[in-house]
Amino acid sequence: MLPADGSAGACAICAVVVNWNGWRDTLVCLNSLFALGGTSLRVLVCDNASTDESLAELDRYLRTRCGAWSSAPGEPGFAHPQAADGVLSVHLVRLPCNLGYAGALNAGIKWAREQWTPRGFWLLNNDVQAQPGALDAILAAHASVPHAGICGSVLMEWDAPDRVQGVAGIYRRCLGVGWHDKQLPAGNAVVRLALDYPIGASMYVSADYLDRVGPLDPGYFLYCEEMDWAERGRRLGLRPVVALRSRLRHKEGASTGSRGGVRNKSLLSERYGVINRLRITRKFWPHWLPVVWASLVVVILDRLMHGETQRARLVLRLMFAPSQWLGDARCEEAGDMTTEAHSRAGSGP
Repeated sequence: MLPADGSAGACAICAVVVNWNGWRDTLVCLNSLFALGGTSLRVLVCDNASTDESLAELDRYLRTRCGAWSSAPGEPGFAHPQAADGVLSVHLVRLPCNLGYAGALNAGIKWAREQWTPRGFWLLNNDVQAQPGALDAILAAHASVPHAGICGSVLMEWDAPDRVQGVAGIYRRCLGVGWHDKQLPAGNAVVRLALDYPIGASMYVSADYLDRVGPLDPGYFLYCEEMDWAERGRRLGLRPVVALRSRLRHKEGASTGSRGGVRNKSLLSERYGVINRLRITRKFWPHWLPVVWASLVVVILDRLMHGETQRARLVLRLMFAPSQWLGDARCEEAGDMTTEAHSRAGSGP
């Protein structure tokens, strides 16, 4: 069984990192979390049924990074981190199948809440690198706004870390299209409130938000899950926020094979981009559904103009496959899963 944490779990933040065939990026992310210091942090890596060497490589890294390793037959192993930093423990949970980003985050949150009682969760893509002070800044920003909901970070370009990749998500409901605003406000502001949703690569939510709003909707699998989550919170009076001093470098599209903009979008990204713009519109703004559906004709023409006939056929096929996007986008609990958990637990604060 896991080491008893006493009251430590109640005051620690839990970072949940989703890995899928991306262990190299995940190691960079973990190194950046170990380097943060400051607020006590438990780290949970949810492996989304990777088919590469992720589990072996992550296990090897954690054995080396965490130092002394001990285990008993039939029980998870645990070790104390070598460095006296803010990371209390690192845990690796293997999911039985690929649940998508939202489903994997839900599974990680559920697992962590069964072990401890974290006061909040920092939800991260594996292809981010947290910059110094990123966690403390996101916690401070969230605490400074009454009725704060999801709190996001500012994402910086991976190859040009001084250039902003995205500050906040803006959503045009009449077309079902969202984009990332890259403009940082002038002055010394620490939060941004004018947004539709925080960018999903880095999101902080309190335990209270989870209790009131519920988990992410795993039906989206990929894309729109943060917009859905923010909208559900907004309708309960909880405001999305961006912490302007919380910065992370981000390899945009690394996990979906879509780096480099719309012309390099993968078929996986194309598929869920179409399905989910229709799904979320039907769920929250059904009066716009005919317009959003018709706007996909423009997408098809764009793909054809650029010689992307396979992608154009995919969009057309999905337009006339309502079973893909007319179903209720209900949250399904990710629980009752058989997880193979390897735990590296550090000492309490």
